[in-house]
Amino acid sequence: MPGTPKIALNPIQWMASADGWLDPSLAPEPKQRLSLIKQAGFDAVMAEVPAGFTVEQYLALLDETGLTLAPGYFVVRSDGRDGNQADVVASATEVARQHAQLGMTEIGLGLGMAKDRPRVLRPAQGYDPDDSRVEAVTALIGQISDAMLAEGVRPSLHPHVGTWIETEEEGRAVLDALPSSRLGFLPDTGHLAWAGADVGRFVKDYAERIPFVHVKDCRLSVAAEGREKDWGYQQTVLAGLWVEPGRGELDLAGIIGNLPSEFDGWLMVEVDRPDIADPYESAQVSARWMHSTYPAQS
Repeated sequence: MPGTPKIALNPIQWMASADGWLDPSLAPEPKQRLSLIKQAGFDAVMAEVPAGFTVEQYLALLDETGLTLAPGYFVVRSDGRDGNQADVVASATEVARQHAQLGMTEIGLGLGMAKDRPRVLRPAQGYDPDDSRVEAVTALIGQISDAMLAEGVRPSLHPHVGTWIETEEEGRAVLDALPSSRLGFLPDTGHLAWAGADVGRFVKDYAERIPFVHVKDCRLSVAAEGREKDWGYQQTVLAGLWVEPGRGELDLAGIIGNLPSEFDGWLMVEVDRPDIADPYESAQVSARWMHSTYPAQS
């Protein structure tokens, strides 16, 4: 593509747990983790202030390790009708304020998930669809968007397997209900593909409101087997669903090629569970593929 996208890493491969989930406590301490990311070949990392750090301390550590920031992520822990909406909006406001202090103007936004939730037990099937629930979630996301925009940060919707905004239909419903001025779109190539979306078409249809993409490769054959055998989220992950970019069964370059030719936003690698056992080697392989596929232009 003629534009020059920026490349970043969300270093979750260091958090992959033995049960097919993510455990942040498994990751190296912040300075070591950021140093490893830089050494692996990435120059930018997803914005996330470590626990116990001030914004100033975090920025100083980034400067010391030679990394810049890409947009972070906010988890909406409500379905819009459980009574937790006010607390979620308050949390979103604080996260947006912190993001603005980091110099960011965009952030990802997706619904929360837990191991015992219905769509985690029956993933990527759009289990128990409910238009009224989608409407309630959309209303809450609208409130969150307004609160974040007041802090100078625009959220972008991130449909995610295992949540109540999982399918292409649900994602489109939210995006169509809220204008791009209030809500961008953060596609995740792997999650959308697992959920059966036409990812390339989805990206193309909403390309003008995409500030960044989560670049995730997967084995569609594992996704299909999991659906056929009624595997849960964790079982499907443990069967080898996720892989480093370029090592799976998605046409990542083709999907990303649906972005505007002038796209200069972020392509953020995510490897939820590394196929290469060592997380550092996983990051290295990911960086090599990304830089060879999207070389920097002078």
